[in-house]
Amino acid sequence: MTREARRAQIVEVTTRIISERGYAAVSLDDVARAVPMTRAGLLHYVGSRQGLLQLVVEQGYDQRFDPEDFVATGDPGATHPDGVSFPAYLRYLVAHNAEDLRLLRLYVVLGAEALVEDHPLHEYFDRRPEQVWELYSATRWRLPAGVGGWDGMRDLVQMALAAMDGLQLRAFRSPPLDLPTAWAGFERVLFPSPVWDGFR
Repeated sequence: MTREARRAQIVEVTTRIISERGYAAVSLDDVARAVPMTRAGLLHYVGSRQGLLQLVVEQGYDQRFDPEDFVATGDPGATHPDGVSFPAYLRYLVAHNAEDLRLLRLYVVLGAEALVEDHPLHEYFDRRPEQVWELYSATRWRLPAGVGGWDGMRDLVQMALAAMDGLQLRAFRSPPLDLPTAWAGFERVLFPSPVWDGFR
């Protein structure tokens, strides 16, 4: 097995275990047994328990479904000559999150655990809104004239992401929630007519 394939295997196994138990209840030995490999072999790839968590977040979650990925789909909302539709991108993001509930559960579980200040991802989740804003700011969005350009979108972007976080948490309650269907209702409120007509 190549080094890249082994790292991918470690990420997949660790994602499953953390999403089931939470990071606090997962040991390096748990992951090593599940891969399977020796503890020393696992440490060769991740360096430490915190390094394992960093690997999962960076390669398992952060590398997925950014605006560039949406543009690459060729979706009409991504290929308009005037720029990318922000509501269409969020629909794409919600749809893909709904397709991988294990990874989504990982994000929800870690986000809740990281409310504790000594959690290794506490600062990551604190910084995440600003990092997402910076990531999104690199894309040319097609926006209605009345929103004040991209700089005028900051509050709306934060509200949309907060709504998405809440829906993602709700997806694991009973009865289960269909994320794309639920998001459609939020979209009507966040991007209302007539302002956003033709820009969704």
